[in-house]
Order: sequence, then C-alpha cells, then structure tokens
Amino acid sequence: MNRLLLVLLLSLTASAELVLEITQSAKQPIKIAVLQKDANTAIGEDIINVIRSDLQRTGEFTVLGSSELLSVPSNESEVIQRDWLLLDVDSIIFVEVVQEDLSLNIDYSIFDVSYKQVEERRKVLGIPDSIRQSSHYVSDGIYKHFYGIDGIASTKLMYVTKSSGIYRLIISDSDGFNEQVILKSNKSIISPAWSHDAENIAYVSFENNRAQVFVQNLASGKRDLVLSSRSSVSAPAWSPDNKYLALTSTMDGNSEIYLVEIKNKEITRLTSNLAIDTEPAWSVDGKNIIFTSDRAGSPQIYEMNVRTKLKRRLTVEGTYNARASFLNKDEIIFVHRNEGDFKIAKLNLRSRDLEILTSTQNDESPCIAPNGNVILYATKDGNTSYLAGVNISSKVKFKLPALYGELKEPSWSPFLR
Repeated sequence: MNRLLLVLLLSLTASAELVLEITQSAKQPIKIAVLQKDANTAIGEDIINVIRSDLQRTGEFTVLGSSELLSVPSNESEVIQRDWLLLDVDSIIFVEVVQEDLSLNIDYSIFDVSYKQVEERRKVLGIPDSIRQSSHYVSDGIYKHFYGIDGIASTKLMYVTKSSGIYRLIISDSDGFNEQVILKSNKSIISPAWSHDAENIAYVSFENNRAQVFVQNLASGKRDLVLSSRSSVSAPAWSPDNKYLALTSTMDGNSEIYLVEIKNKEITRLTSNLAIDTEPAWSVDGKNIIFTSDRAGSPQIYEMNVRTKLKRRLTVEGTYNARASFLNKDEIIFVHRNEGDFKIAKLNLRSRDLEILTSTQNDESPCIAPNGNVILYATKDGNTSYLAGVNISSKVKFKLPALYGELKEPSWSPFLR
C-alpha cells in the first residue's frame, strides 16, 4: 500500500471545505442506480453515498435515488427488467461489503438492464481505516467500465488557500474531503508540485522573508531546503524520474530556467537570454522542457531539449500564451489570451489545431488530472479566486469554490494505486 495513504486518509465522516458545483453536464449522461446487495447495512449505505457522489460529480452520470425507483432488488436475480426499462436506466451497480481478516473489502457488479446480465464483477481490497478511499476506487472502476478512461475519484488535490491574510498549503481528496494542512504561513506560498511517485511535494515558501524551495516527504513530514535565495524563485517542476527540479530564478540577474539535482543540490543553468524565461514543465519522457518566454516580444511557449539546449517556438497564434504543460506527447495545455480574456487552451503540436477549453475569464495555473482528461485551474469572480475545471472529452464543466477565503495554485496528484 502506498505510504502516502497512511498519512492523508481519514474516515468517511471527514468534512470538506470545497463544494463542487457542476456548471455544465454531459449531453447524454449514463443513467444508473447503486444498490446494496443482499443486506442493508449502515457502512454499506455510507459507501454507496460516496460512490453516488463521486459519479454525479463527474457530470457524466445520473444516479437515481431509492425514492425514484419502481422496485428495489437485493441482487441481480430479483431485477424486474420492465421497471428499469421504464425508467430508462442503463445499469444497476450492486455493492457488497465483505469482512476479511481486519479489512473491509468491497465487491461490486455492473448489471446491464437491457441484456439482463452482469457485465463485470470486481473486488476492491480494503485499505485500513479508509473505507472512503476504497469507495473512491470502486467509483473509478465503474467510470472506466463505461468510458474506457481511468477515473480520478481516488486521486488528491493540492492547492493554496488565503483567508484573513493567512496562507495554507492543503492536500485533500479530489472531492474536497480529508483536508490536510501541509504548511501555514502569513507569507506567500506558491507553485506546489507533486513528485511523480506521489511520495513528495515541492513548493516555494516566503516564510523566512526570502524565496525558498522546499521538498517535503508526505509520509514523514520531513522538509528539505533545496534552494534559498533573495532573488525571485518560482515554478519548481519534477522530472519524470523524480531526481531533478526545473525551476525559474533571477539568481543571475535575469529570469532564467535552472535545473537542480535534488540529492546534491547541484544547479545547472538551462537558458541564457535577455528575455524572461519562466514556468518550466517536463515532457513525458523527460527529454524536453517547455517554458514561457517573451524573447519574441510577447509571452509564448517554447520547447527545449535538456541535453542539447536546442529550442523551438511552439505557439504562434495569439499575443499571450503561458503556463504550459504536456497533456500527452502530442498536445499541450496553457493559458491563452482570447479576445481580451485569459482562457485555458489546448494545442495539438502535430495538426496545430488550437481549442479553447474554458468559458470563464482571467484563468490561470492549469493542471492536468492523471487520466489526462480533466483540467483544473484557478479563475476569479471579481477579486476572489476559486478553482474550476473542464472535462476534455465530455465538455463537463465545474466549480470548486472554498467555503472561506480564496483558492489558487492547484496541482493534481498522480494515481495513488
């Protein structure tokens, strides 16, 4: 089991400070019901409530409640097909909690109403003290069955909140539950980033009145100071092998991209230009870094080979393109100025097709879910920052405002299992 889960996960009853609101659902959501199999228990109902919430939160499922059903079968053999066809239900998910040794495992089946047969049976092995996380894994399995894409209910979010002049670096479940405050400060916290094994995070803190880059282990809580500077430092980005951080600094007088080997703190300068070079992000294979530069007169996205230092410009459309990340080897997402507004866009590097993904304004700090299909970003309502997101394939859009204060600098975890 991933050690991170031992640190971060709490009970089913943990509260959430984020409240997700679907602002645009899928055109044809899949209609399902989630029922307990054979026996009704309190823990089973809690699990079903988590699964129901996870699937509804995607905007791609309609999950019927018990009061909406014409009949409530206890198992697959009791399904009265006509009742479910009248409700136009696609599938019934039967969930059973099984006690094995010291853990609670979850068995579930996906019953196709039209064919009146079980399409899939699966088991999720219990995680000690975290039935909620086990329930998220069930949700992810259901999502993948219907859409062929890994679900992200079991992943984590990291973000910075600001309330009453206090900054907090927080990690939570993807639904906002189980918030853990990693750092609290009356000075700014910026640029949080996950390592690719989800065991460590990096961030920039100004708690000591200077820009300091820390790497922190999530299991032990131990912090390691990687770089301290009175110059500007921002945007640490983990290499795919977790051995290096690419970051931006003005330590030599101009904003440039540097490479820091985490183990020995050795620093290598990657760019050398009179322009501003900033916001590095790694390619999937670790051979290239994309970054923002105004060397052509306006902020644009460039790609650099880490070994040869050869560079090429990637964006040509628009007068502002920044904060890019690889969606996959052929596509990037970034902030793009569109008709005066700042929106999140996607660019296919082969076809050169540019697609605007968001309909909000003043969008910034986009991050990508580990399934490569959901983008989370910070945006504003007046002077208040909050998080919003968009599903690339289904076009579902959502908001994640905080109950108190502001939200910014989102970062999505890798898969945890």
